Amino acid sequence: MPIGDFESLVLRVLAAHRHPDSFVGGATVLHATADSWRYSQDFDVFHDAEEALTAAFGTDSAALRSAGFDVAPSGPVGPTFRRAIVSRGDARTKVEWVLDSAFRFFPVEPDLALGWRLSFWDAATNKVLAMAGRHKVRDLLDCLYLHQHHLHLGALVWAAAGKDPGLSPEFVLDWAVRGSAFRVEDLAEVRLGRPMDIGDIKTAWRTAVAQARALVDRLPPDEIGCLYLDERGAPVAPDPTAASFAKLRRHFGRLGGAVARVAE
Repeated sequence: MPIGDFESLVLRVLAAHRHPDSFVGGATVLHATADSWRYSQDFDVFHDAEEALTAAFGTDSAALRSAGFDVAPSGPVGPTFRRAIVSRGDARTKVEWVLDSAFRFFPVEPDLALGWRLSFWDAATNKVLAMAGRHKVRDLLDCLYLHQHHLHLGALVWAAAGKDPGLSPEFVLDWAVRGSAFRVEDLAEVRLGRPMDIGDIKTAWRTAVAQARALVDRLPPDEIGCLYLDERGAPVAPDPTAASFAKLRRHFGRLGGAVARVAE
């Protein structure tokens, strides 16, 4: 769904101060398109270094106050994390400045609305890891949305495992299933773009996980951690039984990310 009116005002101030060392990540990147299922409930500003995080927190807070917003620091304070509640009148949102690993599939990108942002596919694989690690219904919804509208859950899980050497695709899926016992009350806490039924969500999620397991089981174990790219450089769901499988580019992450090569 489009970003809310108040959030758009906050984001306009934040975007002016983004750069390759301080960029928007998280669900905001995933929900910037009109077909998304929910509104992002906060903004995450990512940094590769503690010094960049500290500087961004100070610069952004000052800019927001100059623009007429109230900025109230909230939660723990440290070199790797800052949070503030940004408000004006009755409207409010949350902004978090966080330290994130520089290990990425693609470089960060300039964006007209966000200033600079994490690539969509890095935001998507990060979301898969978040889903397995913290068991929030919004993460499950985001992963189901990605599976149905952007890229097969199996391909996302396969790639996401490359961001954490201690994980396997099967382990991520196991934890995703264990943490999916959500109730109607949990769904009520999410800002949805349209009505959704928790029973329908769980049914669709079980189907998606089963499909992901089936794909993961057929992929070559020595290729764990890659995205499969087509001739345009776009991530696709691989079919190991197809003749075209060998032609897909195996795109692995690295520090700073790598630009996808496009076949001529």
